Amino acid sequence: MKIAIGTKNPTKVKAVNDAFASFIEAEFISTNVPSNVSAQPLTDLETLTGAINRAKNALEAERADLGVGLEGGLIKTDFGYFLCNWGAIYVKDQQPIIAGGARIVVPDEIGELVFAGRELGDVMDIYARKKNVRHNEGAIGIFTNGVVDRTTMFKELSNLLIGQYLYKQNV
Repeated sequence: MKIAIGTKNPTKVKAVNDAFASFIEAEFISTNVPSNVSAQPLTDLETLTGAINRAKNALEAERADLGVGLEGGLIKTDFGYFLCNWGAIYVKDQQPIIAGGARIVVPDEIGELVFAGRELGDVMDIYARKKNVRHNEGAIGIFTNGVVDRTTMFKELSNLLIGQYLYKQNV
């Protein structure tokens, strides 16, 4: 089986590999494909749409059996700004399998900058005084004091995806 992952981001690629390889034998290919949404999704719908698009675009770009897309975003609620993340598996001519992941509140100062047009990864680099937070611990790692990092968060999301995929194979 050939699985195309719709990103070159090492945290997301490792998450998919770690989750899926435990359950199916496959060749994993990471590919840089567009999400066809804004660079910084600001709603659940936009973030979910980005994940589905990445999965479909990866599948088509690599002529794979399965495409996987993971997308992170930030949403604004009555309770503040929250990290959100969505994932999708796309198999040709089938409805995508989707799952949502962890949500935690982020400081208003972060949310305000992102909703003013900055990307979360860039804001986090400045806030944390680090480089390339998005390819390492991510905002989730910063705001959970390293208890949950970006790879762990996306691995759990990937487990939800592969679990649903395996269930559908057995129905």
